[in-house]
Amino acid sequence: MKILANMSGLINDIRVKEGELVNAGDVVAVIESMKMLIDLKSESTGVITKVVCQLEEFVQEGQLLFEGE
Repeated sequence: MKILANMSGLINDIRVKEGELVNAGDVVAVIESMKMLIDLKSESTGVITKVVCQLEEFVQEGQLLFEGE
């Protein structure tokens, strides 16, 4: 499982930790773009094995943010 940024912006909130189970549709992070807060949701169920992004990091659309299995 890989979770990618759905748009370019600033990581405003990270809502999961490594080892945490997420279900499809769970909000894993919030991206701030053009003064709007956009929820980033997991598309599948799995366990987060690696958090690649950091709080207040600027990310590009399509950038890998989380890995899981």
